[in-house]
Amino acid sequence: MIKVIIADDQSLLRKSLSQIISIDEKINVIGQAANGKEAIELCKLHHPDIVLMDIEMPEMDGISALKIIKKNYKNTKVIILTTFENTDNIVESFLSQADGYITKDIDPDELVTTIKCVGYGLTVIHKSVKNIMVDKFRKMGEGRKKYADILSMEQIDMIKLIVDGKSNKEIAKIFNYTEGTIKNKVSRIYEKLCISDRLQLAVYAVENGIE
Repeated sequence: MIKVIIADDQSLLRKSLSQIISIDEKINVIGQAANGKEAIELCKLHHPDIVLMDIEMPEMDGISALKIIKKNYKNTKVIILTTFENTDNIVESFLSQADGYITKDIDPDELVTTIKCVGYGLTVIHKSVKNIMVDKFRKMGEGRKKYADILSMEQIDMIKLIVDGKSNKEIAKIFNYTEGTIKNKVSRIYEKLCISDRLQLAVYAVENGIE
């Protein structure tokens, strides 16, 4: 039995989704949340197998909740279920370890299949989302040449560590620099790439195949 929590700020949609997926005898909806905070609380209480997570919700959005769930509940998988095919949301969701990304126009049978596939350990993305990702991957070859022209190998290695979630303190230890030196070097990377924070750097890394 796959235990599922549904997180969406629209009550009618939550109930409809629950009815649709509960028809399958292998799926059990054990809770419903109106926002990210409630989803986290339900994870704490019930330890679900899967959370169906909307993105745009009050109090705490779905991506913020996804990050916390992935940090604290390692065995819980999260499927993003949203109306929007926003490129930034797609990238940030997968950087935050989403196990699936589908849109709300999905066929009911496909939704049930998605839940089962993710339950078995697969990652599932909606066709429209796949097309967006493919378009970005096509640009990677050109991007690799561009970043290799403007970044040193040390800077590229630092970017990989940053995308991997390492703090400045951890990176300083790896390179045998002071934390202050790392901050300066990271600032220099931001300047070269015309970006301002770690999230933008992570998006740049994904878009340009730095891995």
